[in-house]
Amino acid sequence: MKGLILCDGYGKNKSVCDDSSNALVSIREGFSVIEKLLLDLATVGISEAVLLTDAFSSSLQTALGTEHKGVRLSYEHSARTVKNITSVLGTMDDDVLVMDCGIVTDINLRKLIMKFACASIPVLIYAATLSQRGSFDRMSAALFGWETREVYGGIFCVRKGFDLSPFVLGDELEDAFPVLADLGKLDFYREANFWGSLYTEDGKRRILAEYHNKTAKPWGYEKVQIVTELYLLKELYIREGFQSSYHYHKNKDETMLIARGTGYIEFDDRRVYFEAGDTIRIKPYEKHTIVANTDTLLYEASTPFLEDTTRVKDFYPVR
Repeated sequence: MKGLILCDGYGKNKSVCDDSSNALVSIREGFSVIEKLLLDLATVGISEAVLLTDAFSSSLQTALGTEHKGVRLSYEHSARTVKNITSVLGTMDDDVLVMDCGIVTDINLRKLIMKFACASIPVLIYAATLSQRGSFDRMSAALFGWETREVYGGIFCVRKGFDLSPFVLGDELEDAFPVLADLGKLDFYREANFWGSLYTEDGKRRILAEYHNKTAKPWGYEKVQIVTELYLLKELYIREGFQSSYHYHKNKDETMLIARGTGYIEFDDRRVYFEAGDTIRIKPYEKHTIVANTDTLLYEASTPFLEDTTRVKDFYPVR
């Protein structure tokens, strides 16, 4: 599978960031939207991506070059129109994962790709389950109904050689999705997780607020909730099928409280399984990795050592 990344807003999905590409928006210091997307692609083994970009093409090439986060990059210098997107898709010699740089989400791409691989339909789209409706309301209503809290999530898979252009009845590529759904050529991958859009000012503020204390990891994320001279509290989210690095702490003494999910912590000499409500203590110098059998949210309460991790083994090609 290869990636196609739509970097600049266009039409009704024009970014609120007029002076920059969506891709180059910093969601926290030193970490842009495109870097998060490329981290996500590399983590699931996608090593090639085409960036569709127009006005900010030179800025993107300067920032990223021909390889970034282990993903080889090529650039299509075109506006984000239906014609140009379908034209690029037609030149790609593999199934394609299309990602929109106007969207920031914690989706488990591995699960989406696995569902697509097992399906017979040519298109699979991400349906984000939200606490409130957001962008893409008109199309989301056509797909899911106004009474639901699902929206089109800005990510979809397309089967190699499938031509989307005959199904586009409006001005945007996404207008094809309700038609494809009616024809039985489209299915949904649903996930309730963080999802934010750069296509509204409220959406941009929500993304920046979410990431002010959040660090994206190949396996999910961590958030520093509280740090004082006496203790440290972190929130960790580990996606189903992923695990943290195998590591230890020289000084930090920590206890994990499992808020939701199932999995286990692998130590040198034992494996401790967990479910919601469990607590597990990890003492200094105990080597361990946290493995999520289902999407797992946990809280780490520890002594206040933020930079006290010695990695023994990483399980992903990039960080």
